[in-house]
Amino acid sequence: MIRLLQEEDIEIVCKIVNDNWRSVYDGYVNEQLLNDNGCFNRKKRLKADFLSGRLSNYVYECDGHIAAILSIGDTVDNDKIGAFEVWRIYISEAYQNQGIGSQLLNFTEQQAFKCGYKEIVIWAFKGNSRAISFYKKHGYIKDKEEYFGEPYLTYAVRFNKNLNK
Repeated sequence: MIRLLQEEDIEIVCKIVNDNWRSVYDGYVNEQLLNDNGCFNRKKRLKADFLSGRLSNYVYECDGHIAAILSIGDTVDNDKIGAFEVWRIYISEAYQNQGIGSQLLNFTEQQAFKCGYKEIVIWAFKGNSRAISFYKKHGYIKDKEEYFGEPYLTYAVRFNKNLNK
């Protein structure tokens, strides 16, 4: 079940995000972002972001357990003003490869279309081959590659998809 993030979900969602950062991004993202201090700082930023209401945040709940987080909203990419963006999609390791990511992406596309958006963008670190394959499989097309300096120190790839249904 996909539902809105509630304040009592924030701790587990922060853990899901940090666990993913440590397991998925190791080897190609600034190692300072993956250590205990980096995870502590990310958790603080995530909590503030969730509570700000800047984005629409959803969780995927399975048998009473939170399995994933999805954050969506307007993009801030200057060349894509008016596009919808998937800001974060992270799935707990125990729930990966069960179709949850596809359900969340489909949900995102439905939400964007309902709200009148014509395009969705999403960024992935270039070293994250699983995410890149996943987005391509779902019809997203690479349209830009950029070096993300501090604090990431790695390349990222932007994908987009037109919502002409």
